[in-house]
Amino acid sequence: MRWTWKFPHIASHLPVSKWPVAWSNSKAFGSRVSLALTSSWPAQHFKSFADLFQSRHYAGPDDLFFSIDELPAMGKEYWFLHFCAPPGQEQVVVTAGRSVDPVKVNATEVEAMGTAKGSVTCAAVCWYHSQKRQVAIDSLAQVSVSKKGRGRSLAIRRGANNVVMSGHYPHFSISMQKGGREVFRAHAHPPRHGMPYEKVHLLKNPLAPRLGAAMVNYYFDFEGKLEGKPLKGKAYLQKVVAVMPLAPWNWVRVHFTSGAVLDFFAGKPFGDQKPSMHFASNDFFEVAGRRLRLGEVKLESWLEGDRRRWVLSGPNLLLAMESYSLQTFSMKQKTKFEYDEYLVRVTDFVYKHGPVSHTLADLGPGVGLVEDARGYLI
Repeated sequence: MRWTWKFPHIASHLPVSKWPVAWSNSKAFGSRVSLALTSSWPAQHFKSFADLFQSRHYAGPDDLFFSIDELPAMGKEYWFLHFCAPPGQEQVVVTAGRSVDPVKVNATEVEAMGTAKGSVTCAAVCWYHSQKRQVAIDSLAQVSVSKKGRGRSLAIRRGANNVVMSGHYPHFSISMQKGGREVFRAHAHPPRHGMPYEKVHLLKNPLAPRLGAAMVNYYFDFEGKLEGKPLKGKAYLQKVVAVMPLAPWNWVRVHFTSGAVLDFFAGKPFGDQKPSMHFASNDFFEVAGRRLRLGEVKLESWLEGDRRRWVLSGPNLLLAMESYSLQTFSMKQKTKFEYDEYLVRVTDFVYKHGPVSHTLADLGPGVGLVEDARGYLI
């Protein structure tokens, strides 16, 4: 059984009670989505939900990305930055997040606390691959946002280790320091083709009408340096505010040297047992700025020696990937949620669209990220 959700446009003047499932600046969507399960929490715990996601609260993409909110019950907030530069295997991944309830992330205990003048304590994992895996932060970090004129900034700091993103749409600068030494710097900007960003609201979803999420995704190109080596490639910059549990999922995002992108998301609210949930917003192959649906596909994986193999396949698609680096996450509350980030390279690819076939011969080498999430976090 396959559930596909298609998200229509929403006029910003509509009251929140009239919003459909989501809204965006584009007909095409491409964001990761946390899945909601039904909850027995009393309705009064969610009185602030509608206020939190009013469209006027986030007038533009920067207003959501560079914000820290007072979260309602079951609230979660996180930032996710991903940079990859095919045909090389260099990648940078930054995650910082918090929950309104206490949670342990890897060895880090994150206590529930409110915001203070645009600053909050989060669990943060900031890592990169440059010949080998390197970790800049895997601990508590202070996350702060600021605004000066049109300029915005997001800072994730832990002693001499930090990640700072500054600027305003459509141009951002990003830097990472490890031990006081700058290891990564990049300038990100909209691509020549394709959608530059989207804002998505998920409200009153049929599984849990009192839960939801708001997110913004920037789909940018970037140029910069990692460990002194010049790089250019694709940047995926995301901010999510959610009022829902975390449930199992798989997410695949692969970038090719030509600029083509493949995005696939499968939510598994009942674990590996069907039905799974597939969102129209994460079910496409984008080439020359045009998004083509993947159709009925399945993701399989297995260990082969010390490497994990992944295959995404369907009637018109074959994507074979091999992992070369891994960062694991373990989140514990009353339940346990495990989340692994695999850096992968593409070993084979075919996508057929009518009489046209796209392969590595015309797309060039591909690299990217596979997320494998298991368990539940309330």
